[in-house]
Order: sequence, then structure tokens, then C-alpha cells
Amino acid sequence: MLYRGVLVTPEGERYGHLVVEEMVFEESRVDKADFVITPTFFNAHTHLGDAALKEAPYVDLLSLVGPGGFKHRMLSEKGVSELRTAVIAEVERSRGEGTSHFLDFREGGKAGVAVTSGIDGVLTLARPESVEEAESMDVYGFAYSSVRDHDAELIEGVREVARRKKLKFAIHAGEKDCDDVDAAIALEPDLIVHMNMCPTKIGQIIDCEIPIASCLRSNAFFDLLNVKSYRILKDYELWLLGTDNAMISTASMLDEMHFASYILHDDAAVLRAATAGYSIFDIEPGYVVFGRNHSFKNTENFTSTLVRRANARDIVDVILP
Repeated sequence: MLYRGVLVTPEGERYGHLVVEEMVFEESRVDKADFVITPTFFNAHTHLGDAALKEAPYVDLLSLVGPGGFKHRMLSEKGVSELRTAVIAEVERSRGEGTSHFLDFREGGKAGVAVTSGIDGVLTLARPESVEEAESMDVYGFAYSSVRDHDAELIEGVREVARRKKLKFAIHAGEKDCDDVDAAIALEPDLIVHMNMCPTKIGQIIDCEIPIASCLRSNAFFDLLNVKSYRILKDYELWLLGTDNAMISTASMLDEMHFASYILHDDAAVLRAATAGYSIFDIEPGYVVFGRNHSFKNTENFTSTLVRRANARDIVDVILP
């Protein structure tokens, strides 16, 4: 099967044919772009288990997701099977909208890993409760919330396990202030999530070439939206987008891009951040094929239409790697 059309990437547009069987786009002259084609989208930060909770109350950050907060109390009442069912439903919905990979922060130690284990496209970053538990885990990597939420010796020990086993290590920082940022940088993580409320230290992270993931809808939910930070980040080649807690936002990167476009005013930068995870984490993307009967009808600005308004109704095919 061939899809004749235009391939839209952050670097520009190319006309030709997508060869589905080989999952290869061949550049060539076409008289008419019947389809708009993009790489699949990479969700750089999720808490997919939260999909079992709907809808989250409007409360402050610590009251909702902090230690002992609403999220952890409610999730403690649900079993692995119920959580896994909710995760699969959220992943299937989002993959149908073109998001093929999810970098998931999985709480709950080894028991929490069972919630996402083996689900296609989910890259599990576990939260071990001890260094010994970290040693025994078969996961993509490890991740913790703010350094102030955990024992420093535990985090540093798990960080060393990640280095030795060549696993990824990620951490939250700068979500509500700058107080946890220096300690996060000192860990030399493979990913820092947020930094929305600490624009003054973003330059240090950029100098260290540490990827940063932003979750704009989540920040807005907690009244922590900070345009200054995002506009610093938008030109950083290691900047990514994520969707954060699934009880707050869908895990669909189409939804996140729509919101981000109105904050950033730079559609190519938003698309770059929604696909950068593939090169940063050395993962093969797939393709999303959009028809031209709805959102893309009568438009030639394919990037802006994709980022601002394309939706599930437009999608003809999602070709997964």
C-alpha cells in the first residue's frame, strides 16, 4: 500500500510516497497531496496509572499528587488489574491518535511495574523503594518525583544502579519553585521533567545537555503555567513535551500540541518537542496518515493545521514501528 502526499516534520515538508509495507517514505514529485503524513508522536512524561481516577479535583499540587495526597490515597484502593485495564484503554486511545510511545513514571515499586509491563509502546521508569529492589527490576529505567520527596541516599543509590545497568534515570524539578533543581542537576539525570517555575536555572540544564520535558496542560491545571520558561525552552533541541497525570490530561500528544501552540506561538517548535523523544532515546518512530477531508481541507499550512487542530477524525492510518 502507498500513501501519496506530504511528509510534515519539524525540519520542513517533503512530497512523495509512504510505502506502508516497508514503513519508508520515498521522496518524489507528486501532482497532488492526497494525504498529510507525520512521524508518530512521543509522549515524554506520563503517569498512566492515574487514568483509573477521573476526574481530579481542582486543588493545589501537593494536595493532589504530593506524598499522601489525593492521588496516592485513591490509587492505594485499586488493584493492579483495575489500574492496568485503565492504562491499556488510555494507551489504545492515544495510539489511535498517533502517539506511539509513552515514557511512563511508574510509582509503587515492583508491584507498580506490573501495571504497565508488556504494554506496547510504554517505556516504564520504575520508582524502586530500595536499592535492592532497583537491582532486581527489568525496566527501561527509574524515575522519582522531586528530590525533596525522597531520601537522598535512596535516590543516589538508584541513580548508580541505573548507570551501571545502562538504564535511564529521570526526575521532576522546578515544578513549583527552584529549591529542588540543583540537587536534580547533580544527579546528572537522562531527563528532567517540568522546570516551568524555575526559568533562571534552565540555562544550567541546557549547558549540561540534559533533556527537559514540559507538560503545559498539567502546569495550567495547577496554576503553574509559565510562558517565560517555555519560550526559553522552545529553541532547545533536547526539549520534549509530555502530558503528565492521566487523571488531569489525556495521554494524546495531539491534545497537548493543540494547547501548547497557543502558548508558544511556534508550531514547528511544538511539533519538534512532540517528536524529539525518538532521536533522544534512539527509538524508531512510526507514521500517522491524515486525510484531507476535514481539518486539512483547503489548507496549505500543514504544520500549523497539524499542531493546532488535527484530530482523531482526520486520521486514516497509524503505522506503528
